[in-house]
Amino acid sequence: MPHIVLVNPSQITTGYSFFTPRWLYVLAGATPVDLAGDPILIDETLKRFRPEMVAAGDIVGIGISSGNCTAGYRVLREAKARGATVVFGGIHPTIFPDEPLRMGADAVVTGNGDVVWAQVIRDALSGRLKRRYDGGRVPGEGMARARWDLVDPARYMFATVQTVAGCPENCSFCSVWVTDGRRPRLRLAEKIIAEVNELHALGFRQIAFADDNFNPATLGRIAREPSPAGRRQLERVREERLRLFREYGERVPRHVFSMTQMTAEVVSDEEYLTAMHDQMRVRAALIGVESFTEEGLAAANKQWNPVGSRMSEVIRRIQDHGILVLGSIICGLESDTPETIRTMRRFALESGALLAQFPFYNPFPGTKDYYELLSDRQHRGTPGYIPKHRIELVEEEFWLKPLSHLDVIRHPELPREEWARENAKCWDAFYSLRESARRLRAGWPRTWPLAGKLTYLVACLAFRRVYAGNGISADAVNRRKLSLTTRWLVRIGVGIYGHFFRQKSVALRV
Repeated sequence: MPHIVLVNPSQITTGYSFFTPRWLYVLAGATPVDLAGDPILIDETLKRFRPEMVAAGDIVGIGISSGNCTAGYRVLREAKARGATVVFGGIHPTIFPDEPLRMGADAVVTGNGDVVWAQVIRDALSGRLKRRYDGGRVPGEGMARARWDLVDPARYMFATVQTVAGCPENCSFCSVWVTDGRRPRLRLAEKIIAEVNELHALGFRQIAFADDNFNPATLGRIAREPSPAGRRQLERVREERLRLFREYGERVPRHVFSMTQMTAEVVSDEEYLTAMHDQMRVRAALIGVESFTEEGLAAANKQWNPVGSRMSEVIRRIQDHGILVLGSIICGLESDTPETIRTMRRFALESGALLAQFPFYNPFPGTKDYYELLSDRQHRGTPGYIPKHRIELVEEEFWLKPLSHLDVIRHPELPREEWARENAKCWDAFYSLRESARRLRAGWPRTWPLAGKLTYLVACLAFRRVYAGNGISADAVNRRKLSLTTRWLVRIGVGIYGHFFRQKSVALRV
């Protein structure tokens, strides 16, 4: 019987990872075992794909984003050299389905693979494989069950669980609403709860809700929805979310904690925010601050976000509810100058956020910004054409080249060296030992036990080393070689963190 091998590519292999690559286990759950047996899963952050793992007739599925596509194409070449059939899927192939085919793939799956993957396997085994398969946007009730029986819990800090797909916003730098749609698709509460309880039985105590927007329908979001039908739809979504929260709180063990990604608008809905903490046990959240200026938020098409000191107040309110905030602040938006970045740095230090990241602005494929910058590049010099941006896209297929984020665009106000220097100062200032200790002495972190405080200090050191310049959402850990010191910091942090959450009395404000 041919083997099914699913590969999550990475530039580096560390032997452990912060988050389980959810798609790997979802596609494993969608694989028809009666035809192909249990799939072999290769997460290259844990172990490197080796060509001798496959043979002629085997089927290799590779999932990629733009950040790890070159690693995916390396696996493609190695697998094809052994005679395997190779199928690509993921965000990047959904945006550029012809690219993997051009690179030598046998087939491409666009959209979600939950339902269509079984057909791909059947066609490949029967010799009728097509070049293109459209998985579409699978409804929440149709999302496949993950095969968590195939995971090694000792290799990951967080298990990933999805509760909702899609995002109602349309931020210009984000591709989620382009690829996954703006209509939230809710996964069934019963499946979410069963999955978390399964992970708990396997030994996981920390869950990362892998949702692009955990609060797609708060009162504030509903209020600014212009369409009456849209408001009614979001009201239904809110009701379903609160119902999920109640059931989850009743049926999932109290010592299972979680983190997620959400918008600052969650503070508009006290019931929703409280239920996140009390019932879903959310203890940390990445929040897209993007910019502390009105001009920056306009450049990101996120004018509804709070500005300046109002954002700092929002962060404090969320953390007063016992949810640690990781503020994500983009460095190098079109409106940015060296002075605005210095102001951003000051606001970040004063905001009270316990964690922050300062990713370089990058026009990722699939985003509104990318297509507008591409049009500007292609029509530059055309009589009568008015460019939409002052920023210039230097390379079109930059994801295929060994470029840094600083080489992708030409910024009108930020020369490359100054941009890099000001960004480094943001990371250095925020994660200095003095500032990290100061944050520990302020507010509710003072109540943490010693293990929690040590975890936080080590996390600050490791986070700066692992994610500086890129941020946690930019595949940075999959693209960057980690020094021996950084690896040890991460290992120490993981060990202390595990001890922290094993203590019955410990909680971030349980």
